[in-house]
Amino acid sequence: MHSINPAKVGERLSAALVDEWAVTNPQQLFCYLPNGSSPSDGFHDVLFADVAHATNHLSWWIDTTIGHGSGETLSYIGANDLRYLVLFLACSKVGYKLFLPSTRNSNEAFSHLFKKTQSTILLHSAELLEKAQTLGNVHPNLKTLVLPSWEDLVNGKTRYYPYTSTFSADVDNVILILHTSGTTGLPKPIYLTHGYFAAFDNISRCPLPPGRELAIPSGFYSKDDSMLTVTPFFHVMGFSAFIQAIFNGAPFAIPPLKPLSGELIINTIKTLMPRAATLPPSLIENICSTKMGMDCLSRLDYLFFGGAPLAFDIGEALRERVRLISLIGSTEMGVILSMAPEESADWAYFDWAPNSNVYMDPVDSELHELVIRRGKDRKVHGIFHTFPDLREYRSQDLFRRHPNRANLWRYAGRLDDVIVLSNGEKFNPIATEKAIEAHPLVSKAIVVGQARFQSAMLIEPNWDLWTDNEHTVEDFLGEVWPLVERANEMVPAYGRVMFNRIGLASKAKPFKVTAKGSTQRRQVNNDYHIEIDSLYAKEPVTKLEFPKTPTISSITCYIRQVVHGQLNSPAIDDWADLYAAGLDSLQTASIANMLDKAINGGNPNSEALVTAQMVYDHPTISALSHFINSFLHGSRVEMAISRRAKIDHVLKTYTHALPEKDTLSISRDTCRKHVVLLTGSTGSLGTYILNVLLGDPSVAKIYCLNRSEGAEKNQMKSHHKRGLRVWHLNDYRVEFVHAVFGENHLGLPGTTYYRLLNTVDITVHNAWDVNFNRSLTSFQPLIKGAYDLFDISRRGRFRPHFFFVSSISTIQNWNISMGGRSAPEDLIQSPDAVPHQGYAESKHVVERLCYHMSSVARVPTTILRVGQIAGPSLSMGNWNRSEWFPALVETSKSLGKIPNHLGNANNIDWIPVDFVADIIEEIMHTRLEQQEEHISATFHVVNPHTSSWQDLIRPIKSKYDLTDVDLSEWIHELELISHPMTQDMQEKPSLKLLPFYRGLTSPDKTSSKIDTSKAERASPAIRSLQPISADLMEIWLQQWEGLGRD
Repeated sequence: MHSINPAKVGERLSAALVDEWAVTNPQQLFCYLPNGSSPSDGFHDVLFADVAHATNHLSWWIDTTIGHGSGETLSYIGANDLRYLVLFLACSKVGYKLFLPSTRNSNEAFSHLFKKTQSTILLHSAELLEKAQTLGNVHPNLKTLVLPSWEDLVNGKTRYYPYTSTFSADVDNVILILHTSGTTGLPKPIYLTHGYFAAFDNISRCPLPPGRELAIPSGFYSKDDSMLTVTPFFHVMGFSAFIQAIFNGAPFAIPPLKPLSGELIINTIKTLMPRAATLPPSLIENICSTKMGMDCLSRLDYLFFGGAPLAFDIGEALRERVRLISLIGSTEMGVILSMAPEESADWAYFDWAPNSNVYMDPVDSELHELVIRRGKDRKVHGIFHTFPDLREYRSQDLFRRHPNRANLWRYAGRLDDVIVLSNGEKFNPIATEKAIEAHPLVSKAIVVGQARFQSAMLIEPNWDLWTDNEHTVEDFLGEVWPLVERANEMVPAYGRVMFNRIGLASKAKPFKVTAKGSTQRRQVNNDYHIEIDSLYAKEPVTKLEFPKTPTISSITCYIRQVVHGQLNSPAIDDWADLYAAGLDSLQTASIANMLDKAINGGNPNSEALVTAQMVYDHPTISALSHFINSFLHGSRVEMAISRRAKIDHVLKTYTHALPEKDTLSISRDTCRKHVVLLTGSTGSLGTYILNVLLGDPSVAKIYCLNRSEGAEKNQMKSHHKRGLRVWHLNDYRVEFVHAVFGENHLGLPGTTYYRLLNTVDITVHNAWDVNFNRSLTSFQPLIKGAYDLFDISRRGRFRPHFFFVSSISTIQNWNISMGGRSAPEDLIQSPDAVPHQGYAESKHVVERLCYHMSSVARVPTTILRVGQIAGPSLSMGNWNRSEWFPALVETSKSLGKIPNHLGNANNIDWIPVDFVADIIEEIMHTRLEQQEEHISATFHVVNPHTSSWQDLIRPIKSKYDLTDVDLSEWIHELELISHPMTQDMQEKPSLKLLPFYRGLTSPDKTSSKIDTSKAERASPAIRSLQPISADLMEIWLQQWEGLGRD
């Protein structure tokens, strides 16, 4: 018999503690295992003596078969049985880390994880031989070995395997590797230490208010009872059953090894009679779909659930029958300290324990993010063992406070669940989805709409109750629509789902779910992208009549219906900006057509009385209604609030939030290489900026912060299309980060956000929507995003220098009366220099914010007013054909005519996009040298050496056999298309930009000279620029012909 030296609570190692149990109380029940494949076959006891014996047996097997380890990784996939535990204990004894990947992973995910964890040996149970062989074939360097059966391990002869590790020596040594679910991409390994598991040990000893209990299962049943657990053991919730049994002597039971179903759990509970069960909400909801299932769960004293919210109606029905307790935690964190609810009515809420160090950080007026702050030690917080350098952990989990009890919090989803519509409005879809999933005909529901103009929904039917060969989609929607209407009341108006934006999933393509039963939102979006696109292609059919006796009230009612029909949403307020709500150019044209036909009496040959520009100029239902009413009665109305006031109001929204003047000095390490945060890297200019930075030896790291998911793949495509070095993107220096502008901390995970704060010393903000029709209001999420990037500079360890890629359009209306013959490379406060255009106004606001940030917060800033960015000077790549000049060429091809001059833009000061990136990098280095002397500066990135339109028109005319006409005549040709259809818009894309082209003919908008003297001093590249030539034009024409539309 080996000797035991008992350790104190919180310093006990799992393998040593099992050995201790086997000596001091070998007959203590550890768990119940099924005797066969059916609950009716019964269950048998497994004692601590059995677990210790099996662990010693497997330890010797590993030592003999593989050898003693020195911290290497062994991977395991197997049947969901006790071999997961004894392999974990044996690896601890023999000197290995154990990696437990999900058996449901794709080959791509396995490859990624094996590489990340440096796994070269895969152990597997005999049941997963075929899977292991497949993985061995895919990964030739992976050695596969069959693990002995549980029966062989527990019954075979063995001897004690020595284990002499101590907690003080091994507290930070990794012993187990699990991984994230991969809901938002490839799964990531999570490294868990002895200290992490010690936190489980310490939790049960935490002091609580009198009469309160911790919300952990082991506190609610004795060593003679049991808890049924069904979560796979490669998941932390399943693995925690082992840990509670080892540390607290709390026995558990597992059902027979067969696919989980409500019937299996019902029969297991009837046979085993456990006192408690821990089940995923999706399984609880399935069981409760029948009275028998509800009655069965009522036999339990305690029902624990976690991993996802439980449908409210189900919880309400259960709470009077069984004590419901919600669990919360994650692979990284372990368990978060919360107390069991005092009242059954509070079953859906969490009550944080006094020493949980939980801080609820407001995200908006209703939602709060759960943040854990580090205290004087890590005893009860696994997260600070997983990430030992963190001072606080931002969970990204959102909660809503109880309406009457301030200490209670209800889960409301995750920051990355939040859907951000194309207009910047955001909402959390979880409540809607859970409400719909409560319907017996519904298995899963997912709301979609990221970057769309409105939300839509996909529903996976409960195929046991619904047969699509006997019923239509309309039949199904008719059944669930009343519930959808009720669910719509739970979200803001802009997040509601319309009837014609609901689709059904295919039986052949089930929703992918995590081990916890949660829908994998990103994967479902990918699997159903064609079906989702078709949902948004559905157009509402409306038959509206213009009022026979138009009054402001009747006109408003009519226009409201027209607008609601286009946006398919009854939720747009009469005073809401239509473009912020998602209205696009085609919908604008459609609204103008409908209004014009109504006013013109349906005569298609009459001159248009209502144009798209009139809709752009009156971007709310109220403003458009008053305009049409005044139009019909021969008068005009003006907006009450001046443009200057609007711009100043937006600016003050952000400047008032800044602290008092900061006098801290800027800490710089001149020997340190630069860490750059680059936004908008996947766009045309961003791609070339990234390419230049990758070739800069002074840059050690580049974080590419992009609004689109899948940015890394998009970047690969962008580089390849432009003939740039794709292999550079595999450089360890490049890391892609997904951000949501307008979200708190840019929607970034806490660990990522704080890494940026501690490492970045240069920010290049290049991401902006180029849309000349939208109002300033609709750019608010982007302005908020810029402010949040400023915050990284203000709070960052190295006070990152903020380079803002602005636009020369912010000074387009500059004239001599404003202070000189040339527009200066300096801050221009007056909005009078800015054209009446939301795009330019929004950049003007951020320019002023830059200077304010420099003067108040001591953040070095540089404004780069970039002029017209032309196509690349190289043969690869192309100029985006949605921009005004490529659109002009495409439209001219369709008309057979091309303008012989460009009005006030006839002097061509364009710069090829690849040269713009070079110039920006040179100015960046110049400014880093000068920032101590000049904390803020502005540069004009326009070509100092101009050419004329007449120099460039020849190759275009020659290639397409075009006739040159006056610009006004060319515009008039387009204006004759008074009611443009979709095909007109595609063949003549300039129809969308008519206001821009009309502006070129305006006599009061003669372009002022733009000063470039500072830029020329800062950048040799801009000094050496040549005028845009006919040869370059030839290159761009060839690019368009060769690559088609961008």
